[in-house]
Amino acid sequence: MFDEAQKLIEDYEKTNTPSIVMYMSLLSGARNSRNSNLSEKIYKRMKTLFPNAREGLVSGIVLLSNIYSSLGKYEEAKHFRSNQIEELGVKVKVGLSWTEIKGHIVQLKAHDHSHPQSTEIYAKIDRLKSKAIENGFIFDSSWMTRSLNENETIESVLCGHIELLVIALNSIQEPTPKFIQVVENLRVCGHCRNP
Repeated sequence: MFDEAQKLIEDYEKTNTPSIVMYMSLLSGARNSRNSNLSEKIYKRMKTLFPNAREGLVSGIVLLSNIYSSLGKYEEAKHFRSNQIEELGVKVKVGLSWTEIKGHIVQLKAHDHSHPQSTEIYAKIDRLKSKAIENGFIFDSSWMTRSLNENETIESVLCGHIELLVIALNSIQEPTPKFIQVVENLRVCGHCRNP
């Protein structure tokens, strides 16, 4: 499948300017299959083709470091990410999500406890987590982007992702909204996309 995608890009580039979006899609696919060798090649090609596309390269750095993390190579991920970010001279954006609650826009970040209803939000997440485990759900550690700190579990880290916080926040409202919209400045991780 990757060979087909790479061929498609090569054919496209015969008559068109290279597209960083195509390379990011290819890199994302490599991330989903945890193929670090292919991911490294794609990222190196991106650096060659798009040396001034800093935002795109930062996204590529984050994706590639997440691939290393998904393989349990947390130190390699950390060093790669910090070295590449320093080389580019940019900062990584903090992941944020926005949702509307009773006519007001609310912004949250991962593991956020700043919202006035954070106690209820985390209680709701704990109930959802317990129900999921009862029904056989297994939390996939490959979506971890760092090693666990003391007193953390895979479940506690993954359940602190902003997408889940926003859903929990919406679900504790009275009345519960019929429609929940989550807007993000970053990609949705596979754990949150495919629970």
